[in-house]
Amino acid sequence: MAIVGRVPYAPPLTMRRATISLLAILALTGCKEHIGDACGNSVDCSVTGERQCDLSQPGGYCTVFACDADTCPEGACVEWRFIPSRTAETWCMKTCDDGTRCRGEYSCVFPANITQSGGFSETVLPVEERVARIIDLNLYKAEARICVALTPEPELDAGM
Repeated sequence: MAIVGRVPYAPPLTMRRATISLLAILALTGCKEHIGDACGNSVDCSVTGERQCDLSQPGGYCTVFACDADTCPEGACVEWRFIPSRTAETWCMKTCDDGTRCRGEYSCVFPANITQSGGFSETVLPVEERVARIIDLNLYKAEARICVALTPEPELDAGM
């Protein structure tokens, strides 16, 4: 409330309500991180709990656990360890167009090139040798690359 001359001035009630509503909307939507962003805990990914922080990934990875096809708020729903099916888990993963769209130690790869050990294969692997696949039905997402932290392949000793 401001004082104009000697008469106190208060903005109209509708203006105050609009300002409060705008602030509430910004507070709820402005803090959400994106799928694939770095995090230290799940609150870093979403204050409302719809996204979790996977701390097993380098620098943390904002994701949605147990996604279904075409349900990720962004990115793609990736099924990991799908053979046998009872071991499968699904996670929302950031999709990418080239290696520059992934942060730091993450690589932009097709799931069909990720080996069982978490490394990268130059060739597309047979289905039974893959560790991940995108389950989305949307063709753009189904054929996308994802940002993942790959396990470095062990170097062979030159003397062997």
